[in-house]
Amino acid sequence: MPLIPIEFLDDPRLDVYRDVKAVRHPRWQGRFVAEGSRLVKRLLASDFKIESVMISDGRYEEFQQWLPSEVPVYELPRALAADLVGYNFHCGAMACAWRKPSLQLDDIARGFGEHTTLIVCPDVNDPENIGTLIRLGAAFGIDAILLGTACADPFSRRVLRVSMGNALTLPIIQSRDLRSDLLRLKREWGVELAATVVETLDPTDEGTQQSANKALLASSSVETLAHTSRRPRLALLFGNEAHGLGPEWLDLCDRRLTIPMQDADSLNVAVAAGIFLYHFTSAAAVIV
Repeated sequence: MPLIPIEFLDDPRLDVYRDVKAVRHPRWQGRFVAEGSRLVKRLLASDFKIESVMISDGRYEEFQQWLPSEVPVYELPRALAADLVGYNFHCGAMACAWRKPSLQLDDIARGFGEHTTLIVCPDVNDPENIGTLIRLGAAFGIDAILLGTACADPFSRRVLRVSMGNALTLPIIQSRDLRSDLLRLKREWGVELAATVVETLDPTDEGTQQSANKALLASSSVETLAHTSRRPRLALLFGNEAHGLGPEWLDLCDRRLTIPMQDADSLNVAVAAGIFLYHFTSAAAVIV
């Protein structure tokens, strides 16, 4: 497809890129938009079906070798592009692609080997945290990530950017019934579920949250990370940024794990995940 110069903002071919910061593309179907030179190239190199590419003037040669012949490429002046997308278009490139059907549990379980590591997030709703968790999962070689319906969209613009495009290749299940999927992981595939919890009480917690945290810490079943081993098939559950894992998720888990801390009561979920993933993919002994 030849380069297509665009001269007017009201051109309907640009609708998918219009005010992209405010647009919420359908979560379970439809399109998604990637932005930035590196991310657009990674999308073009993937097996996703590309609908179109938009670049600012003077950038065509940079992308030419990556562009499939059938994909339309819209070129417009940088100032015009900034008006279109709603912010300074310094990244120089965006691409729109079609979402694939969401993976189901059986799709990934068929590929489980003897040694399997999964990330599970029931309700992590910050896009930057989900993006970082996806990037960490790819870095540490996990097999898949399972997301509950309250989680941020793994194909939103911000998540894709923070994940550095790893959402395009890491198997992601957007589960419609996460509890059922976790029970199946335990019963049908022998996956051990491990809850990640904090060790120190937050003095600002009140009411039922404070009581729940006290009960959790009083339990002798909470294991300190440095001294933990793992089963060959392991799923690590990470909780909401504000409240951690709710009791309904803790009750499903076989183990509760914590990172000892001194002067802080908690870590950002993505920081904590990096520590847990390093331990269980590189340092922990595997108990058969």
